[in-house]
Amino acid sequence: MRADLARALILLLAATPLAHAGNWSVIHEESLLGFTATQTGSEFSGRFEDFDADMTFHADDLDASAFDVTVDVTSVDTGSADRDSTLADKPWFWFEEFPRARFETKRIEHKEGDSYEAVADLTIKSNTHEVTLPFTWTRQGDSARIEGKATAVMQGGLSMDRTRWEVGTGEWSSGDTVGRQVDVEVDLLLKHEG
Repeated sequence: MRADLARALILLLAATPLAHAGNWSVIHEESLLGFTATQTGSEFSGRFEDFDADMTFHADDLDASAFDVTVDVTSVDTGSADRDSTLADKPWFWFEEFPRARFETKRIEHKEGDSYEAVADLTIKSNTHEVTLPFTWTRQGDSARIEGKATAVMQGGLSMDRTRWEVGTGEWSSGDTVGRQVDVEVDLLLKHEG
């Protein structure tokens, strides 16, 4: 009886990663998870160097499609060492307490042609709000490209208000020095895994 139970447990554990593994993997060196914001009226861009993405996408079965992306926010790079070190502080991303953000789809909807929308929960600093990510998905043999911009649903347009996630609190929340609007860019090259 114990041997049967042990075999069943081993089979269950072996099957578990397959059940959660996506059918597309990100080619990180060819991909971008970035953003654009403003500081003292000037635009600047940044990117997150490290993120894990569990990507399942079937154009003919969107109910079985899902994106689950975990971003290491400590990997942020804005091209300015001073700005990056400030983003580590409590008013901003607060690396010490909240080193990761998560984007987890609730549903993916087809719009027209290669255009889709992913409705997802975005969690930053334990604040979760629904966002909509319009994107295009173009399949090219064994690779595909997904591009889009994240949009806070309640804000509309193609931008999100960083203060909804408590990114830039206190004196930084007014938007006077650092703009409240952040445009997120997703440009992923993916490899089909079967």
